[in-house]
Order: sequence, then structure tokens, then C-alpha cells
Amino acid sequence: MNANNIQEKLGKGISVEAFIDKMTEEERQKFEKWHNQFDWEMHNQELLAPLKEETNLRASLLLGTWCGDVHRNLGPIWEVLKEANIPTEVFIMEEHEDLMDLFLTMGGRSVPKVIITNDAGDVLFDWGPRPLFIQQPMIEFKQKNLAPDDPAIDAERKKAYEGIFSRYGKTADYQKLVVYEITNLLLSAVQQQ
Repeated sequence: MNANNIQEKLGKGISVEAFIDKMTEEERQKFEKWHNQFDWEMHNQELLAPLKEETNLRASLLLGTWCGDVHRNLGPIWEVLKEANIPTEVFIMEEHEDLMDLFLTMGGRSVPKVIITNDAGDVLFDWGPRPLFIQQPMIEFKQKNLAPDDPAIDAERKKAYEGIFSRYGKTADYQKLVVYEITNLLLSAVQQQ
């Protein structure tokens, strides 16, 4: 198995519903707070129509029940994948570290991670853990390449997370970015097959 083909993992995950069942009550409330605000009227649902006929796409989601980005982003991710009729399975990060380590974000383990493959397990693209606009403060932090013992590292990391939370905002408007990015990546992947 490598980052170009994950065939040996396909079919070994759990359903999204089974993943949600593993959440604590507090985690589920956080997830539902954001998922319940999802409304297709806010998104261009028609763009997904061509994907409904595709039978050679699969989604593997790397998730952790504890993760705030999962609580915020799983809802819109799941809604897009359901609308596009893409079979979806979940791999809990801590139980599938071999898969997680193939899809690091700037050298670190970050979830959620969406991995889209064909039936043969060929990876067409991956996405995550958050939309690019929201991820930008973390990219800037990582580009500073601070040493772990640098006295400024904690303050700079805190500043990056504050930037991320600020860009998420207090409403579900950020979900437009999730839907837009994943929809465009799916459409592009289908065109390239």
C-alpha cells in the first residue's frame, strides 16, 4: 500500500453512522451542532448531478471522534458524498495509523482527511483537514519552520489556531468552502479518468 493506491484498505472501514455512534455525548453534540446547520439551499447541489452516474468512485475518510475539525467538517463532507452516491467508509485514525501516515498534512497527522479512489484503489485526490482559506494560518505557521525548542513556537502555534477559529467563524457559512472544494475536486477527478 502507498499513497497512490490503497486497495488493501478498501472495504475494511466502518460506516459514517457507526463512526458517529462511537462519539461521546459531548462529541456528538459538537458534530450535530454543525451538521444540523447544513442546508442544500446554501450550495449548488446541481453540480453533483454528473457524479450520480459514476460507479467507479469510493471515499475513505480518516477521522477521529475527538477532533474539532471533524465535528465541523464531517457534516458537509458526508452530505456531498451522499448526494453524489459515492460509497463511503470511515477509518479511525488511531486504528489505521498506516493509512494516516500516507496522507499527512505538512508532515503531521490531521483529520478529517477525505481520500477519493476508484474501485481499484487508485487515489484520485485527497482533501483535508479543512478548507484552504481556513488552513492558511497553519500553512503560514508551518512555513516559519520553528524548531520544537524555539521559545516563540507556542505563541506562534496559538496565533495560527486563533486565525483558524476566526476564519471558521461563528456560523455555518464556512461549509460553503467545504462543499465547493470537494465538489470541484470530484468533478475534476471524474473528467481525468
